[in-house]
Amino acid sequence: MLLRWVIAAVCGFAISAANADDSMRCSSSGLIDVGMVADQVVAKCGQPKSKEVEDVPIRARNVNGGVNVIGTTRVERWTYDRGYGQFPAVLTFEEGKLKSIELLTSR
Repeated sequence: MLLRWVIAAVCGFAISAANADDSMRCSSSGLIDVGMVADQVVAKCGQPKSKEVEDVPIRARNVNGGVNVIGTTRVERWTYDRGYGQFPAVLTFEEGKLKSIELLTSR
């Protein structure tokens, strides 16, 4: 019986953690979701506190098992300080599209 309870608790935590960072409220009218483009996020949340931009290589395996670089993708990480009582957030964009929202647990 205890094992069932532990499994249920772990599954419930995993489900809630997976959904926790799919959206974020920037202000009373600024709800953003994964999948939005950068211009939509700026319109709802304003400019971020900081931006980091890097070009990340895209790798693919060839028929011999080796790895080749076949291109690059632009990754941007925007940091928002959401104000008193709220955790800062890091938004990750790939090619201008919001891929993830991470709430930082420390300032």
